[in-house]
Amino acid sequence: MSIQRLDHFTLRTPAVAATVAFYQHVIGLAPGPRPAFRFPGAWLYAGSQPVLHIAEVGDKQDQLEAYLGSRDAGSGSGCLDHVSLRGSELAATQQHLLALGQPFRERVVPEINEHQLFLQDPNGVTIELIFPCSPDDRIVGEPMPQLEIAP
Repeated sequence: MSIQRLDHFTLRTPAVAATVAFYQHVIGLAPGPRPAFRFPGAWLYAGSQPVLHIAEVGDKQDQLEAYLGSRDAGSGSGCLDHVSLRGSELAATQQHLLALGQPFRERVVPEINEHQLFLQDPNGVTIELIFPCSPDDRIVGEPMPQLEIAP
């Protein structure tokens, strides 16, 4: 068996509207079709691929638990440290985040040719956006310390 790519990730949240708005307007995913599950939620797409499944948690979630099992909703990433999405057009993304007033941290990792942006969704989940780095790139968000890579 070999893993080819990330298929999707699922967030359980009581803040469906805020979560959809963040991933749509800040990250650039688009709402799309979702199966007629017996619990509320949304699916967001990158092109034709549904990459984010959102499930609403609340007082009446017996259908959600019947489908996905029981879990504490909580906030933040829990055991999940972050979700990483590969992007293009770094400068346009930086300007987009600045125009939205969306805080983000960033660093360049030249050893792996990556420029990384880190931000948080409305649920406290850390999102990493990865871009190929170029000598022309600039850090415009909050700079992060450079990592020391072991030899």
